[in-house]
Amino acid sequence: MAALEAAFETVRQGGPAALLIGGEAGVGKTRLINEFTTSARAAGARVLAGGCLELGADGLPFGPFTAMLRDLVREVGADEITGLLPGSGRAVRELARLLPELAGAHALASAPASAEIGGPAAGGAPAAGEARARLFEEFLTLLERLAEQRPLVVVVEDAHWADRSSRDLIAFLIGYQRALRNVLIVVTFRSDELHRTHPLRPLLAELARIDWVERTELPRLSRGQAEELAAAVLGRVPDRLQAEALYERAEGNPLFTEELLSCPDGCAEIPGSLADLLLQAVRRLPEDTQELLRVASAGSGSTSHALLAKVTGRTEDELNAAIRPAVTGNVLVTTTDGYAFRHALIREAVHEDLLPGEHSGVHTRYALAIDADPALVSDGRADIEKAHHWYSAHNTPEALASAWQASAQASRAVAHAERLVLLARVLELWSQVPDASDRIGADHVRVLEEATTAAYDAGEAQRGMAFAESALAELDESTAPVRVALLLRQRHIFRKELGLPNALEDLDRALSLVPETASKQARTQLLLSAAHDGCDAAGPHYRHLADEALRLAREAGDLDAEAQALATLAMIEAGPSALATPGSEPFRLLAQARATAQRADAYHPLAKLVIFESHLLCGAGEYENAAMIARQGIADSERHGLARTSGAFLAINVAEPLMYLARWDEAVDISERALDLAPPPLTGAGLWMICASAALARGDIATATRRAAASRAVLSGVRYEDQYHLPQAQLDLELKLATDGPAAAAALAAQELNRYDLTASSPRYVWPLLAVAAFVAVATNGFREDGDGNAALLDQLRSLAEKTEAFGPVQQAWQLTFAALVPADDTDPRQRLAAWDTAVAAWDAVRQPYQAAISLLAAARAALAVGDGRQHAAGRLRRAAKLAASLRTGPLADEITSLALRAGISLALGDAVAAGDRDGADEGNGTAVRTGQLGLTGREFEVLRLVAAGQSNREIATALFISPKTASVHVSNILTKLGAASRTEAAAKALALRLFDVPASR
Repeated sequence: MAALEAAFETVRQGGPAALLIGGEAGVGKTRLINEFTTSARAAGARVLAGGCLELGADGLPFGPFTAMLRDLVREVGADEITGLLPGSGRAVRELARLLPELAGAHALASAPASAEIGGPAAGGAPAAGEARARLFEEFLTLLERLAEQRPLVVVVEDAHWADRSSRDLIAFLIGYQRALRNVLIVVTFRSDELHRTHPLRPLLAELARIDWVERTELPRLSRGQAEELAAAVLGRVPDRLQAEALYERAEGNPLFTEELLSCPDGCAEIPGSLADLLLQAVRRLPEDTQELLRVASAGSGSTSHALLAKVTGRTEDELNAAIRPAVTGNVLVTTTDGYAFRHALIREAVHEDLLPGEHSGVHTRYALAIDADPALVSDGRADIEKAHHWYSAHNTPEALASAWQASAQASRAVAHAERLVLLARVLELWSQVPDASDRIGADHVRVLEEATTAAYDAGEAQRGMAFAESALAELDESTAPVRVALLLRQRHIFRKELGLPNALEDLDRALSLVPETASKQARTQLLLSAAHDGCDAAGPHYRHLADEALRLAREAGDLDAEAQALATLAMIEAGPSALATPGSEPFRLLAQARATAQRADAYHPLAKLVIFESHLLCGAGEYENAAMIARQGIADSERHGLARTSGAFLAINVAEPLMYLARWDEAVDISERALDLAPPPLTGAGLWMICASAALARGDIATATRRAAASRAVLSGVRYEDQYHLPQAQLDLELKLATDGPAAAAALAAQELNRYDLTASSPRYVWPLLAVAAFVAVATNGFREDGDGNAALLDQLRSLAEKTEAFGPVQQAWQLTFAALVPADDTDPRQRLAAWDTAVAAWDAVRQPYQAAISLLAAARAALAVGDGRQHAAGRLRRAAKLAASLRTGPLADEITSLALRAGISLALGDAVAAGDRDGADEGNGTAVRTGQLGLTGREFEVLRLVAAGQSNREIATALFISPKTASVHVSNILTKLGAASRTEAAAKALALRLFDVPASR
């Protein structure tokens, strides 16, 4: 959309621009074009659009252009079209070749039949080539005349079906586009249809070499985007199984995703309309190739050439001959050693065409071939592949035994999600195999226990809890107390992850079942879980539990448990404030824990250590170190197959400090990549909040609203955790202020402060919420020191602040900000200015430039209340403006510019000082008065400066960090307010009115 808008702006400025937009069927090309053309029409453009039909190459020459003319006739009438063309008689005859209605019956009757395009030349009639050239010229002229009235967008859709004549006319129009001022040409095509010999390929290559032509491809949705689409369609966040299955089948194709979501039965089978679309390319292939594809469809993912030859029984030459058309037709794609279907749903659609007997037989052949020669599949995949094929062949005993065996292989390969699928299959088939226990050497509860562990590693808390509860239902705590206790511990972990109540009851019961004499190892694990849950409480009870776990671990020589106990003690030492500085006791304990875990070569305690250490460093303001350590932890989690659980959680610990450092692009990139892994709900909520905060700071309200709604939906259904719910409340207040204004935000602030017990929450999360709520309350009064429209809210905030301690430099910076916003009593303006300067210094000390810029703006406001305030405010505003520009935060930059204009202060640095600073306040204030009388906003004033400097809309957009479209809107508003007919006239008026103290430089 941004590329289309930029190209549209280019043609409005008089330059040529054309876009070639590719993408597979269903990826969203038509939707994109519809959205853009709606926007273009709203901006005053005329849109001519035509689509190519699949039979166009044989029967409908110039199909899209005929459709454009027909729509144009309907819109304005044939007479107006003919009136636009010079020498209208000949021009109409030429265009009538595309649309006979233009000429009417009489004109058609008078036209020589031999003049038809492609017809033989006879008598005085023009040759076919000449007639064709005239047609092209007349169509070009028509577009040129239409564009003189208003901007014109020409859209040709589905150009992969374009006939030769249409392709030639497309090439002609784009090639001569320098003559078509004010015309944007957009061509869409299905890239998945472009086989190696497709006639559109050379044309696209030729056009892409033209300077003003841009070719782009619409990619499939990422996993996170597909889940976001599903949530929008369903009206709720899909459950994990549904989201996983949806992404695996649709592979991020938006149309396929929506089609599958629309099925009432969850789409066990592909809908008929979608299957027809998927199989179009398959049905064009030779029958022998289609037969081969049916066999290949039984493979999983990529199938090696050798395996396909073994299963089909074909010779090398026979296999190559049958498979080549499928590769050429882009139904199959080549891999390192074999072939894969271009899209999973194509494979599925072909597979559904197998008859029941064929289905079972071909899967049996795959299983037997792999059993005879495991080298036919990738290393470590033989057991898993056999399990898949025996299951698909409906051989239940072999399917159960092979799934159990394959689950062990998946565990060794740290393929936790696959392991969970295989164990779930064992449980599914259990009742159908009478001697199941004998076949695998394990009872039913053991399988449930393994599935519970696999669900934990795969991040499937809901399923894991169901497995744990099923196992508990089959056990008697009097005969198997340790097994029951460990399952209760696991269920407690799942309940906590899901935010469910009564999670601690399971741990208390488990500890009562396992005294030290029963099992030291089991009791150690239970103690660690209980102590870890009390890390934030810092009470003697939890320290006692951790000490006991440490003692038992050392007695047993369990280095893994010892490392976990030391790490837990470190967090208990840090206490509710979660504050520790490098070299303090918590970090000494963490270093000891790290050394112990490394000796044990144990990943899980190391992962916890990274989480704890990065968390503490971030709280202390050591942002660079916190992000670095968390990044290392993500890399470790990926090596252990835990990218979407511990890895995704650590992404928060990378993105959060980057947010504080105002490295927003990096923070969003880290967060979105973690969201693409479909992490557990609470982790996803934390990542969504980070994305929302960055978007809000940049002024992208739509994205911020969407992301905040996603995180809010998750948190509304889980128990309170200050590290999630208080940042959400803070985000909601900031968003409400940006969208609905101070009064609505103040009302929400009162609700949020009463919703949670802030006195029992960590001050690390309380102080930011108090400061934002105070900002809202002050904003309601227009940042005036008088006015008590929110007296009750301010009193409540003061009371909460008095009860909240501030630990460390970051919390103290928030406390100082709060004190500057809400002084204890009527403060002298100079004292208020000093309070804000102290807050600025505090934010500078912890290197948070965004908060520093906000405080500088507030300090400038306070300075203007002092007697010689303009001089005091100028330096602070200029520094704030410089920070805002470097951060690309539009809303804050607008506020700074607006205040500077009202105060008559120039934001130019160096020699460019305010006129008022040179000659007194009158001249500077006069500039502000003049712009105010003209009705120009702060942003429009800055845009006008750049217009006067001769900059184009694109250059203005780059300078002010806005889109070209937004710059264009500002310019249009300026022309209206100044009563100017052109940019040059607007610049002349601005200079005549002496709106600029210093001429803007190009």
